[in-house]
Amino acid sequence: MNIKDYLKTQTGFINRYINEFILEGEPKELFDSIKYSLNAGGKRLRPILILESAKAVGNDNIQDFIDIAVASEFIHTYSLIHDDLPAMDNDDLRRGKPTNHIVFGEAIAILAGDGLQSYAFELISKNKKIKPEKLLKIINILAHGTGIYGMVAGQAADILHEKYGTFNDIQFIHVHKTAKFIEACCHIGAVLGNASSEEELALKTYGLNIGLAFQIQDDILDEIGDTEKLGKKVKKDVNNNKLTFPSVYGLEESKKLARKHVEKAVESIKDLKNKEILTQLAKFIIEREV
Repeated sequence: MNIKDYLKTQTGFINRYINEFILEGEPKELFDSIKYSLNAGGKRLRPILILESAKAVGNDNIQDFIDIAVASEFIHTYSLIHDDLPAMDNDDLRRGKPTNHIVFGEAIAILAGDGLQSYAFELISKNKKIKPEKLLKIINILAHGTGIYGMVAGQAADILHEKYGTFNDIQFIHVHKTAKFIEACCHIGAVLGNASSEEELALKTYGLNIGLAFQIQDDILDEIGDTEKLGKKVKKDVNNNKLTFPSVYGLEESKKLARKHVEKAVESIKDLKNKEILTQLAKFIIEREV
């Protein structure tokens, strides 16, 4: 199976479980808002990385931790809802559909994001198949990678540059805004797979590097991509004075940097038991058009 077919199959698999773990409740509009964004599509990269990282070190019993993988997508979706808000990136299109706040209003969109974030950790904490001490470590890894030392810090730095021109470290923004979360997912997979310390480090290194390559490719696609394929407006980062790799290094150098990060990622996992999918996935990240 080639990587595109594999991703299509895995995305469908993750989507089935996402809908299994979505709860019904009141107020209905809040839950409708949550389901709207969760079911809007997406690559499901983060849950796939959790599952494949665990498999890479020998644990393919994914039914024991599919809820943990799904929880990572809940957090990713919350981040996208908030990222699109007028106070943040002010986007009106996401995955080819109107953004959450356009459909449900800013207040409900904010609360939908808040709800998804807290429910993700609730879902992980309810897992009965993973030992409590391991669950605690997973919760810590995920909170660190997505909180004030990870994704939130990166988003804040991104806004500070865009609105005030007071933050100019492109590496910090991309590492924290995107790569730390992806690194956390690979790290979680390593923990679930009972990885050795060497294997854990290898998967963290892999995650950080594919996270950087992923964000650099996003920056490149914002400049040369197609709105219809991407499902969002292009050249928005340039128009909003965002700090991107092409704006700092130029387009061709950015492509080279993305390739170097992929090479580092692939090299870091060369000794893992089941590295084939992760290797193909790393290469696909800089070949994608969406």
